[in-house]
Amino acid sequence: MVRTERDVIVIGAGPAGSICAAYMAKAGIDVLLLDKEIFPRDKVCGDILQEGIVAHVDALGAFDELDRTGTCIRSLRLVSSNGDIAHLPFECYCTPRYRFDELMVKTAVKHGAEFRQGCRVVDMIVEKGTVCGVRVKWRGEETELRCRVVIGADGAYSQTAGLLGVMKERPCGMLFGQRAYFRGVKLDRSFSRGQYNTYGVFSFDAGLKPGYFWAVPCGAKGAADGFCNVGMIVRDRELIKPDDFQLRFNKWKTGTGEIARMFADAQQVSPWKAGKLCDTDQQIRNIGNGFIIIGDAGAQMLPLYNDGLSAAANSAKAAAAAAIEAIDSDDVSGGLLTSAFDNAAGGFRITADEAKERRLMQESMYDQTTMNNVIARISGDPVYRGRVAKKII
Repeated sequence: MVRTERDVIVIGAGPAGSICAAYMAKAGIDVLLLDKEIFPRDKVCGDILQEGIVAHVDALGAFDELDRTGTCIRSLRLVSSNGDIAHLPFECYCTPRYRFDELMVKTAVKHGAEFRQGCRVVDMIVEKGTVCGVRVKWRGEETELRCRVVIGADGAYSQTAGLLGVMKERPCGMLFGQRAYFRGVKLDRSFSRGQYNTYGVFSFDAGLKPGYFWAVPCGAKGAADGFCNVGMIVRDRELIKPDDFQLRFNKWKTGTGEIARMFADAQQVSPWKAGKLCDTDQQIRNIGNGFIIIGDAGAQMLPLYNDGLSAAANSAKAAAAAAIEAIDSDDVSGGLLTSAFDNAAGGFRITADEAKERRLMQESMYDQTTMNNVIARISGDPVYRGRVAKKII
């Protein structure tokens, strides 16, 4: 068995892992980035990139490419189950995840990280209570990779957290979704003026509860071609069954009013794909001796309400700072890693009261009666609209 010595091994090359690897490589750390998939690979997601993660993309020198391949959303159109419509100012980029994730992997490599794709982690190496490497299967050979710090960024089904025994899955922390791409979605041209000025739709339909649908222009041709990321999210795992979902989706898109108009001539151009989200209720102990778990793997966010990708990127930068300090000080203990992570994360941590408020707002988004009232009030009360714009989605 071959042994390879590294400063840091990052497991998972999604946005959290790639951004973390890029920051460390940029600082001169010897980083090995691993992923079991072959890139470019698809990922179930709403594809929305808000200001938080875009700032990290810019800091790592990849903004121009994101700008070239994404659509810029300037507002949201909220559609209630009784047909009311309201608009909120909202800014983000939207680009397919297979493009964005490949961009961030290339950015990490550009800064000096090594990337091994098709590399599957089979076990953790733990000695005297400290994680000191991983065992992987790569190109048909099982290999032992030694390092000072392991960073797990392998998503909501995190094998890293499972192998380390630090994940306590709780039903209240799980959300389920499906997504497909459509072309020819008919956008309102008074609100959709091109690549840098269009809008996304969130629909709170009585046929899907607790949950909602969305349709968001995506990629450089999103506004011009009506190319949209279309999907839904629910709490109830049973609604993820493909046949049941398809029936609900067909009823939604062929109903009356705004949604029927949008999908009158739309064509589905990709299969439905399902995914799972986990949030802070998962109670994952994300730091210990020789390891840090970040992004979805570490349940760093409140999905849907709080911007999951920005939270993942923030945790990635904090983990990079913690790993750099640990290596510089020759101390990879959980105590030092936790202290360094918390210090670096100080700018984006929220208080308990703020978390409670966000949780209550998130919960309201699953209830159609509540959202009907919210949407009706947004459309008629500009002061309330301004308040909600700072809190919702």
